[in-house]
Amino acid sequence: MRAVPLIAVALAAGVVVGVLNTARSHQPPASSPDLAAAPAAVPDTPYGVGKAPFAHRASTSCSASACHGAGAVGKVGSEHSTWAREAVPAETSDPHAKAYSVLFNPVSVQMGKALGIKEPHKDARCLACHAVDSAKEPETRDQILSEGVGCGGCHGPADKWIAEHTLPSWQTRSNQSKWTEFGFVPTKNLVARTLNCATCHVGDGERDMNHDFIAAGHPRLAFESARFHFQPDYRKHWTEKGDARSFEVRLWVIGQAVTLRAAANLLHARATRAEKNDKDTPWPEFSGFSCYACHQKIGDPAIRGSACETKRPAGMPGWEVWSNTAVDIAARSCGLAFPGLSSPKLLEVEKLRTLMESKRSPAPATVAKQAKNAMAELDRWLAELQAAEDRGASSVSPDAPRVIANRLATNALSKDGKKLADHDWDALAANYLGAAAMYHADGGANAAKTWSEPLLRVRDSLRFPPVKAGVFNSPADLDQKKLNLIRDNFEFLRTRTGLPEGK
Repeated sequence: MRAVPLIAVALAAGVVVGVLNTARSHQPPASSPDLAAAPAAVPDTPYGVGKAPFAHRASTSCSASACHGAGAVGKVGSEHSTWAREAVPAETSDPHAKAYSVLFNPVSVQMGKALGIKEPHKDARCLACHAVDSAKEPETRDQILSEGVGCGGCHGPADKWIAEHTLPSWQTRSNQSKWTEFGFVPTKNLVARTLNCATCHVGDGERDMNHDFIAAGHPRLAFESARFHFQPDYRKHWTEKGDARSFEVRLWVIGQAVTLRAAANLLHARATRAEKNDKDTPWPEFSGFSCYACHQKIGDPAIRGSACETKRPAGMPGWEVWSNTAVDIAARSCGLAFPGLSSPKLLEVEKLRTLMESKRSPAPATVAKQAKNAMAELDRWLAELQAAEDRGASSVSPDAPRVIANRLATNALSKDGKKLADHDWDALAANYLGAAAMYHADGGANAAKTWSEPLLRVRDSLRFPPVKAGVFNSPADLDQKKLNLIRDNFEFLRTRTGLPEGK
């Protein structure tokens, strides 16, 4: 494995052929009640956060032909069959089913040696995300582990709901009830679904893939929910229902909030351990900062400030640039994704950003406190988004994807438009991926022809150069000339997506 293959794949896959395929959504039709008339009582936290206190069942519990194992891949009633790992390679598959088996391959074994892990397939740090590890009986535990990230990994521990969810009364239960009383993750709600994804694809207090793992060869965790959801070779065992535009816009907005919430949660856990002088918790933890603030060419003064508007103290990398770059645009676009909702003011998030980028090693206790405040602020926003989904939001307007894409292109530029807002590759890629999501929400090549060209130009200018022997995947050619080209491409995209905001 190389240090950043996941991100490279995101750009290499292309805009038209699969960065984000058009999908169908579970969202209700446009006749649903407007959110402005909906009840205002919303909890401070979304449901689906944390670990349900119930036992897991093996995925074979779902594989009966009369349940989800009918054997017709891609068909209703064959969800387990579609998810299951095949004996022979296929063009598409569900990577979750392979998560445990990869711990045995030579790359994982080599990584284990570098980290002092004798057997990755037995190490709790690896199993936390590569399998479902909860059963106490050895035989049951081994079976569940061998399945990788099985049904329970995404749908919740099934011991209490496996029988209940077959009854007619199940359909009358609220999503909140299904989670609270049964530990079932109601994945039709995008907030609950994405929060669950982020526990592994970003991390939390029990899942910490840190800089040591990256240095040993593990891909960094750069989670972009819309990109992950529509990965071309991801064979999904479900079909979204309803309005594709609404689904894709909402998934992107929710994904920005969830990703930063997970990053703040992980930071809180790390800072709490560092405050207690935990010997296994380096402080500061490098994986929370921009990789390419350090992993880049040195000696070129043009990159140190003159190429962008953002000014950081010398030697101070950006904190969670990947997770932070577009979240303010998502917040500003909240009412476009969910008509009737107002945009949140992320004041505590801004305080956390300022704290993390003010000095190289801020006090862990101070960081833990502010990270908790930021999480609470993001939780309130997510609870609003979740309640809006459950109530049934009005459909997203036809102009919304283009408006958000324009905001993202503008977000990549300085206030006067003459420079980039931030020359960090993570910031540039986050703006691009958001615009790509909006492109497909706008119909992709079949509809959004007027801005296909500028989006493709942005994508191509962000591609990593060809990998040479002994060189990791990285934006090694991100010099002044390349940054000027990227600026021009974002300006081209901004111009082509320039739609009056009142429309």
